[in-house]
Amino acid sequence: MKKIFKIKVWALLLIPSLFLASSCENFEKMNVDPNNVSQVPTSYMFTNTMRGMIRRQFQTTGIIYAQHWAETQYTETSRYESPQASFYTFFTGSGDDGGMIDLEEIIKLNTDETTKGFASASGSNTNQIAVARIMKAFICQKMTDMWGDLPYSEALQGNENFSPAYDTQEAIYAGLVTELTQAAQQINTSERGVVGDIIFNGDMNAWKKFAYSLLLRVGMRMSEVDPAQAQAAVTTALAGGVITKNSENATYRYLPDANNWNPYYAHFLTRTDYAISNVLTDQMLATNDPRLPVFADPAPAPRDASATYVGMPYGVRNSIAGSITNDEISFPGAAVRAADAPYFIMTATEVLFNQAEAVSRGWTSGDAPSLFKSAIAASMEQWGVDGTAYIATVTYDADNWKKSIGDNKWIALYMQGQEAWNEWKRLDYPLLQPAPDASLKRAIPRRRGYPQNEFSLNETNYTAAVARQGPDEMETRTWWDK
Repeated sequence: MKKIFKIKVWALLLIPSLFLASSCENFEKMNVDPNNVSQVPTSYMFTNTMRGMIRRQFQTTGIIYAQHWAETQYTETSRYESPQASFYTFFTGSGDDGGMIDLEEIIKLNTDETTKGFASASGSNTNQIAVARIMKAFICQKMTDMWGDLPYSEALQGNENFSPAYDTQEAIYAGLVTELTQAAQQINTSERGVVGDIIFNGDMNAWKKFAYSLLLRVGMRMSEVDPAQAQAAVTTALAGGVITKNSENATYRYLPDANNWNPYYAHFLTRTDYAISNVLTDQMLATNDPRLPVFADPAPAPRDASATYVGMPYGVRNSIAGSITNDEISFPGAAVRAADAPYFIMTATEVLFNQAEAVSRGWTSGDAPSLFKSAIAASMEQWGVDGTAYIATVTYDADNWKKSIGDNKWIALYMQGQEAWNEWKRLDYPLLQPAPDASLKRAIPRRRGYPQNEFSLNETNYTAAVARQGPDEMETRTWWDK
């Protein structure tokens, strides 16, 4: 610290000045609160960011856009009234939940020679970096699937760049392939796992399978627009090793505790805004799907006394929705709204459907019908039901495998709303219809609009992205959605 004293009466002030100078030189040491840490262990950052990446997924919006749920009174979301949505907290985090900026900090702390020793208390530096990269890729894919073009290569630079350029979704997906491939290869299973890991409890073999399963998802998502790159990603993922059974699922486990219980448990304690939709119940009733009693509760007093499960009409105006009583419809079942009901991030079911599709496209060897039925069987097991009789009735149409996979995958992705919505966009199955009372007669959304602040705070890059991608509207298709 610089001395700023101007001594005029040196004899009088010499001793105090020397004392002050000495004290200032050690000010940083003296000004440390012994009761507060000056560095946060990366294990805390991992835990908070894992919490955040699950909470910030527009989960309910995805469930509604996929038409698994319908709103019971205020139907604005299912009628597509609000185009804009903010992506800022994905980068910054909010409250106690971390965002990608925290993952970037984890990578820096485990890379910098002056901090990597401290950081290693939370696991090997290499494995921490790998897991942070995998988590960033997971979040980035969720974001680009929601908005399309986004800040990516220039993101997370803080005050060095307040106006980051938007990368194309094509470029982002190429980056995801690189990140996931390198991160999976970077994992060292002989070194210490990540501390603070509330998904896999530090199991690095599980993180490697998760990374390759995400890479498989990334590859399949590109299938309609870049078959060569998609096939290469799929081949790499399957060779690396993916999730193959439910015990390996990437699962976020809520707890029967107010600090970390399932948000739908808290919601349904006081509100009844969401019921299972008639679109989903009609489909499952038509095929006697044994998962329906798990997905939904019986309607207490349906208008049709012979009915047990009754879906809420999807996408109707508020006056119609308000005329239907809660006793007349089915609400989500206890298995999905219990305080400790888990959130499934990636499951064997999804992986097996993706493998069946890869075989159907001729990208890899295997038995597509067998993989298809194995995917359905895994879903039944995941939800704790006996699907033997049901699976015997399901057929795989090799001439229209998109329909076979699309119809069944849509059901299996229940409570993974954004993924169900994404797969409907990609495969065009099932044949969903727009909300009957859609705002401005809009079609089913294909994306969300950028936050309004981008127009005022990052106008040049926002305008360039819109000019390149298409109007900043819900109906605009992103790169892979063709």
